[in-house]
Amino acid sequence: MSARKPSRYGEFVQGTNAAGRVRRHIERTSQTLAGQRLWSEREVKILRRCYPDYREADVLLSDRSPAAVRSKASTLRITRSRKVWTEGELKRMRRPYLRGIPLPEIKEILPGKTSKQIWRRASYNGWYRPRRPPKAFGIQPYDSVRARAFELRLSMRDLAFLTSTGSYFLRQPARIDWVKIGKAVALLDGALLIAWPSQHARMSARQL
Repeated sequence: MSARKPSRYGEFVQGTNAAGRVRRHIERTSQTLAGQRLWSEREVKILRRCYPDYREADVLLSDRSPAAVRSKASTLRITRSRKVWTEGELKRMRRPYLRGIPLPEIKEILPGKTSKQIWRRASYNGWYRPRRPPKAFGIQPYDSVRARAFELRLSMRDLAFLTSTGSYFLRQPARIDWVKIGKAVALLDGALLIAWPSQHARMSARQL
């Protein structure tokens, strides 16, 4: 005798029971069946406020991977901020940008615009910020390389790109990396020299 097929009602009951078990599991553990932590209301609010500035979202949502942040934004169907620039926005941006006002301050007067959008629009309009000498950190070989690059009209980003040194020349280093310093010196047509104190200098030091 062949086994009876489950009725549609039976299938519905089984499906309902399974859904109930999944829901109870999620409520009890705050995780999906795959073990992924559920998003809190606070995290969703942060994502909505930051989007599409993924860099800021990744910083504020450090417990979430970049892939998880982008996936959640896609699930929420958060629309990107508009790319159309109004005449009013351009007028508010032009003078501060040309004066070299820090970008965080410019973003405050242009709500919804990201740093990348501001840079691209300024470049499109032919607006260039005033060049400022790179900051000295009191690390002689490091400061010397950055100053020389500035003299040759290279930005620090240009220097980093041309020497394949990552972000080393973009911020204060934790240590002197002689390999990266050497790459930059070679690019700038310089040379690293080793100087030993003379015999006379050593004798004078002993007398003192």
